[in-house]
This record gives sequence, structure tokens and C-alpha cells, in this order.
Amino acid sequence: MTPQQRINKIATLEQWLIDNPNHPDRVRIETDLRKLRDEWESQPIERDTLDLREHQFYPRP
Repeated sequence: MTPQQRINKIATLEQWLIDNPNHPDRVRIETDLRKLRDEWESQPIERDTLDLREHQFYPRP
């Protein structure tokens, strides 16, 4: 599942919980939502680690 799909799924489940407060499957939906949020929080954030200030592209005179 791509990050955007996960965000959309979380939003869909949150909206479903708001729209269906007394539905018998509410506990299952809450569990699914909790799992998605935990997966989302446990993923590392990808960052660009290249710092151009440290590299010398031209030799010093």
C-alpha cells in the first residue's frame, strides 16, 4: 500500500466511524484504523542525506 493510499484509507475509516456511530462492526473498524495508524507511525521518514556543503567538487588551488 502506498503512503497516499494509506492516508486515504485512514481518512475513509475515520469518516465511516463518524457516520456510523452505532454499527455492530464499529469495533472491527476501530481495530483496522488503529493498525493502519501504528503502521504509519512506525515507518521511517525518508530524507535526503546528501549534504552538498561537505563535498568538494573542484580541487582547491
